[in-house]
Amino acid sequence: MTPFYFGIALTPRAVAEDWRRVEALLSLTLASALAQTEGDFLVLVAGHDRPDVAGMADPRVEWSPIDWPVVPPGPGNDDSGRKKHLLNAAVRERGGGLFMLLDADDWVDRRLVATARAAIGPRHVGGLIRSGFLVDFGRGRAAPMPHPDAWAGDFHRLCGSSTVAAIRPDDPDAARGDPFESLRSHHLWLERAAERGWPLAELPAPGAYLVNTAENHSELHGVHAEWRRELAVAGARAGRDLDDAFLRRFGLSAARLRSAGAGVGAQEAAPA
Repeated sequence: MTPFYFGIALTPRAVAEDWRRVEALLSLTLASALAQTEGDFLVLVAGHDRPDVAGMADPRVEWSPIDWPVVPPGPGNDDSGRKKHLLNAAVRERGGGLFMLLDADDWVDRRLVATARAAIGPRHVGGLIRSGFLVDFGRGRAAPMPHPDAWAGDFHRLCGSSTVAAIRPDDPDAARGDPFESLRSHHLWLERAAERGWPLAELPAPGAYLVNTAENHSELHGVHAEWRRELAVAGARAGRDLDDAFLRRFGLSAARLRSAGAGVGAQEAAPA
């Protein structure tokens, strides 16, 4: 069976707006990943500060402490990028496998690991999630993506938790053997793979991209921060209330979200 790895880069406590919220969001992300229908995988978490959440004690979760100095957050989110490259290198050093970068607040479909293993064959360099949900954490709402009144593009154009790379260190073509390094940013994977003639598998396992968490880097420090906040409002208006039927596909429940602070808005706006 092809090894599967999730890689999570965690923000430093020193630059977090609310470390408890960061931990609460991570606890939901870990719960979602650990609820996979196919249980043979590892979650690699890299960070400066080990979070105090139950999921970290699961034997399928491995902690990678970071020792470089904490720097103030900037538009490029360089600290996160550096951690993601470290996680990718760790998968390569273990002999490779399927590797998905998972943001520390996003959720994955419970069938994601099984779907990726079934869909990504020897000819593919990886897989792409092209549809999913925009989840407003603060307002407790979710809208499908694409959606004409919120985000009309593919899911992977916006959400970083949307690609699965097939890391093959022994591939004669080094670039093809590490598509994470070759294809780079998730929103350009489709075009860059096509330019090289590299096939990508489509993964019918919709993800959940969280906004309005009060800790989302792109809403606090990114160059499009104001637009991202407007997107959250549009998504809430276009979506529907979160409920157990929706949340079960991500291994979560309404009660668990309430305990993590969902529905306590980071921004105030009533869905239309």
